[in-house]
Amino acid sequence: MHTRGKIIGAIGALAGIALAVTTAVLPASAAKPVRGGGESSSGVTCSSLDGRTVTASGVSEVVAMTAGETLSVSASPALAEDRIIATVVIGLAFDFYEAPATSGFHYTAGISTTHSFSWSYEAAGTRPASLTWTFSCSSGGSGGGSTTVSDADGDGVADSADVCSGTSLPDSVRKAAGGYYANKSGVFIDGTGAKSGYTITDTAGCSAKQIAAEVGLKKSQSRTGISLSVLKSWVAAH
Repeated sequence: MHTRGKIIGAIGALAGIALAVTTAVLPASAAKPVRGGGESSSGVTCSSLDGRTVTASGVSEVVAMTAGETLSVSASPALAEDRIIATVVIGLAFDFYEAPATSGFHYTAGISTTHSFSWSYEAAGTRPASLTWTFSCSSGGSGGGSTTVSDADGDGVADSADVCSGTSLPDSVRKAAGGYYANKSGVFIDGTGAKSGYTITDTAGCSAKQIAAEVGLKKSQSRTGISLSVLKSWVAAH
């Protein structure tokens, strides 16, 4: 698995699919936490989140951000190999991101508009019994080291990490057992729905069709997708 921070090409969490953890809405003030789920509070800005903390399995919030502002989120305790999973929704466009839990998640707004965020914690081993989330905000030019994520083909993989340009999801294949392809969420499954354990992020932004072309498979060999061994080899090489 790649160790770099990466965008997860999956769709759904803020569009109605429940997270596998309890999500809390950020409190209006740090002294009065809101427990459990519910509607996000209104009138929240990046600067108003600066210094906020909340204890919950996961957190969601709708935030008005100005272009250049960076919203940073950390979870404690953060263990090696654990990750922060984030969903960012702007209008009808939404992406999943992933960052090492030990370094936190940093998002820089490319435009001035409302952003819907959801953060959850993915543990490589035993999940911490309790998580405390801390938020900070910095304005453009403050040198926080964050950059706006660019994803030209919209596959959920940042251009800086994308090996294949112009990726189109889902792959168009004849569904068959053992033939793996990327579905519309960027998850590689075969024609029976069996999961491969890999996503479009693991393949560095390449669909089954693109992988087949890169490794020299004929169209007749990739009509139903690619084999699991080809997929594994590609991931291992990228």
